[in-house]
Amino acid sequence: MTFSASLDTSIGFSLAVFEDDAVVLQATMPGMGRESDRLLTPWLMAQLATKSISLQEITHWTLGTGPGSFAGLRCGIAMVKGIVAVTGAVMRGVPSAYALAVQAATPKAQTVGVLHDGRCGQVLLAKFARQADGFQLADDPTPLDPQELLAETNRCDCYATAQAESLPELPPEVASYLKALSEIDASELARAPEALYPWPTDLAGMEQSTEPLYVRQAVFVKPAVLKRLEVRG
Repeated sequence: MTFSASLDTSIGFSLAVFEDDAVVLQATMPGMGRESDRLLTPWLMAQLATKSISLQEITHWTLGTGPGSFAGLRCGIAMVKGIVAVTGAVMRGVPSAYALAVQAATPKAQTVGVLHDGRCGQVLLAKFARQADGFQLADDPTPLDPQELLAETNRCDCYATAQAESLPELPPEVASYLKALSEIDASELARAPEALYPWPTDLAGMEQSTEPLYVRQAVFVKPAVLKRLEVRG
């Protein structure tokens, strides 16, 4: 018996395991911050044990690549790389924000903006554009001041976030089209179309595919403006 799995650790933990096209296991855990590296492996093994699934039975892994917390992404991607090295499974990366984009997209939406906490009063915008096969990341995730979301290049037909409580105040034109979601659904990552997010065929391709996207800055306050001192003789 073989399975495929998807794992996201950008905002908490989210796991989905498939047998063929059917979800046989789905589980989430809220964000644990710096505890991610200690809790992730036992949590994953405990979830698989509930369905008597072994790591050797998982032949394909889809990994969320962010945006998100540094500790979470680093830990999740590194762990699965280790699993793949031992089991010989294949892995690919899909932006974590993709799952939020497809959950929030309206039938007529051509663009979806996924918003994350950018720290220091900013938001991090991941903009997705509708393609024939699904939604594709239109550009690198970008930190913006809230008012910059109104610029024509940043505007989207609708918006999504899994961090509603952490976002700064948004312009009404954005807030009215924002869908707040409680978590990232890892099963949506697994369903990401192969035409847009292909499965790599070699180790170098897998390494490149799972490289994390923009990781939010670590500073919590805006840098102070240094005052120029006048030296008097």
